[in-house]
Amino acid sequence: MPDTQPAVLLADSIRKSFSTPAGTIDVLTGVNLAVARGESVSVRGESGAGKTTLLQILGGLDAPDSGEIFWNGERITRRGNAFLAAARTKLVGYVFQFFYLVPELTALENVLLAARIAGTPMKAAREQARALLERVGLAERETHLPAKLSGGECQRVAIARALINRPPLLLADEPTGNLDERTGESVMRLLIDICREQRTALLLVTHNLDFAARTDRKLMLRRGVLEEA
Repeated sequence: MPDTQPAVLLADSIRKSFSTPAGTIDVLTGVNLAVARGESVSVRGESGAGKTTLLQILGGLDAPDSGEIFWNGERITRRGNAFLAAARTKLVGYVFQFFYLVPELTALENVLLAARIAGTPMKAAREQARALLERVGLAERETHLPAKLSGGECQRVAIARALINRPPLLLADEPTGNLDERTGESVMRLLIDICREQRTALLLVTHNLDFAARTDRKLMLRRGVLEEA
């Protein structure tokens, strides 16, 4: 359950629009959100509602037109790329619908990649990576390349990679969208369980009602704002 510490993620009046030949499209019209350490929050919405845009902005991968975003109490909006890159490495993990594993690297090497970027000493990082691969059920597959892994196994590697630096916040964008129903169920259960074990805040974008129901808080993105589902 969430605790009383300051919000890991805070978004205040986030707005975003896009110009098209047909005119301006207002995607986000004033999003407010606070996520506490250890809390899980799901976001659903119709296709094209702006869920992925919102997640990219909250993760510092895109900039809002206006509004403020804070990670662990520190403002990240309108900060330089060097600051954002360093802060992301320590504070935010990502799991996407597509796994984005490096095909030439083994499962273990893919997990270690995030630790290398963070500058973690490799001895400690290797121990942590192996522990995570064991936790996601891939201890016997650490030397396999992604091409030799199933889709569900690749997503498990991606989860381990996202968590190796023990970020306080994990952003997951339709993490089961590229998996069959049974594999997706297994991956989602694992994702939620590990986040609870590590007290990592989870912000989950999903279209699946059953997956959303497992989170502490359920939100809908409607007409550019977040509402309680």
